[in-house]
Amino acid sequence: MDQEGATGSEGNGERVISQAGPEKDIPIEKPDETEDAPIAAAQDAAGPPYSTFSEHQKSWIVLLATIAAFFSPFSSTIYLPALLPVQRDLGISSTEVNLSLTTYLVLQAIAPTFTGELSDSLGRRPVYIFSMIIFVGACVGLALQKSLVALLLLRMLQSSGSSGTVAIGFGSVADISTSAERGKYVGLMSAFPLSSPALGPVIGGAIAERAGWRWIFWFLVIFSSAAAALMALGFPETNRKIVGNGSIPPSRLNRAPLQKLVGPPACELPEGVTAKKRTARDLIPNPFRSVSIMFNKDVSIILFVMSLYYAAFYAVNASLPKLFSNIYGYNDLEIGLCYFSFGVGAIIASIANGRIVDRDFRIVAEREGIQVDRKNMTDMAKFPLERARLRSVWCSMIVYIIAIVPYGWALQHDAHVAVPLVLLFIQGFTAISVVNTVSIFLVDLYPAAPATATASGNLARCMFGALSTSVVDLMLDHLGIGWTFTFWGLICTVCFPLVQWDRRYGHISRIKRYEALIKKQEEERRRAEQNNA
Repeated sequence: MDQEGATGSEGNGERVISQAGPEKDIPIEKPDETEDAPIAAAQDAAGPPYSTFSEHQKSWIVLLATIAAFFSPFSSTIYLPALLPVQRDLGISSTEVNLSLTTYLVLQAIAPTFTGELSDSLGRRPVYIFSMIIFVGACVGLALQKSLVALLLLRMLQSSGSSGTVAIGFGSVADISTSAERGKYVGLMSAFPLSSPALGPVIGGAIAERAGWRWIFWFLVIFSSAAAALMALGFPETNRKIVGNGSIPPSRLNRAPLQKLVGPPACELPEGVTAKKRTARDLIPNPFRSVSIMFNKDVSIILFVMSLYYAAFYAVNASLPKLFSNIYGYNDLEIGLCYFSFGVGAIIASIANGRIVDRDFRIVAEREGIQVDRKNMTDMAKFPLERARLRSVWCSMIVYIIAIVPYGWALQHDAHVAVPLVLLFIQGFTAISVVNTVSIFLVDLYPAAPATATASGNLARCMFGALSTSVVDLMLDHLGIGWTFTFWGLICTVCFPLVQWDRRYGHISRIKRYEALIKKQEEERRRAEQNNA
């Protein structure tokens, strides 16, 4: 066994690792003891399962999280066919109407740093509902507005409401699933939102052509209002700081009207254990926590890898309308249909890759002699997490480069449209496999604040995505189609030594980070005891 795995308790030649009974001389990655002591105590006392939600309840939670997360990318892509009619109706320039895309992307990067952090402290359910209300209101305003200023401000508000649902969704999945089964649920949650590049332009184009561009936003009002009603009625609180593994009764703010149907049966807390009380501090999100996560060495490396691949796939998507219009003479509807190729690949990848990530977890555990318990959280401090999560990502990274380079040259030489469409499918599959793998890994690195961690990943990749979309036209004009996408393929090769470094040495930074946290908590506890004395 190499340096990444540490020894645990032996039993019949097999190490058994469970959050319920860790060894005290080895650091264990678990929720913040300062905030979660009641929950941790309750779990350690009786050794309950990681989550008391049933499989049906978990599926319901993932379904609602999937629907909510769909609005962030869908609101961006459904609006694309409306750019020209909006420009004509408001009497503005193409540069001014494109600002409505830029402002949306900027808030899409920034807003989750607030909502993710807030959902980690206040709870998933109230932040979910608040975000959906903001989104519905913004869509109503967009359907009625008649000026550029109103358009830009309401697009920013719309993005603020929708973009946070992705980070909260990842946090909800982390609340109810162990690392051994998390890939499956993340894959299912990602599948529907990843269909937006395929569905958005087609639906938006059809609505704009038949009913007018304002009805795009009325459609979003109807769709999102129904989703908000479902969330308000039937989404149970999952935040482990509030309900533990689901057995702690939620407060009135976090209790769903259908709590008895969608949540596990509550139980009385052990004597001397009380649920965590909210403070004014919980109501004030700190976006800098998401930013600070990005500056940890091991985290910054995997975020850079994910963001670089995300930037490359964004460059492909942003340039597709212009290239397919100029080369094949396609109209807006036909171009929208071309996105189906990428979207189908992305959907298949999100489902298949989730199961691959879970399989890799089991394979590494078996090789290390670790018994994986799907009902109890595996101790990540002892587990070679970096080797498990990054085990198969190489395949997707390589195949993506193999697909994006010939994609550019096929377009430059006017190949039959089937060639770039097939290559788009492969790119959709492999790019999303890389992004989802790293997203799951990131949640594992910060199990006590999964939404905040996801928000940091969202911030990094959106920044890279915005940069790639701003330069891709210049690259096409100066380098040509073939060399533009060859450049993106070559720059992705930088990621291979970075991933290798993280597989070998990432665990060192992870354990040091945890040890520093434990030391800080012990100092705070000693100061509190001295003050009480």
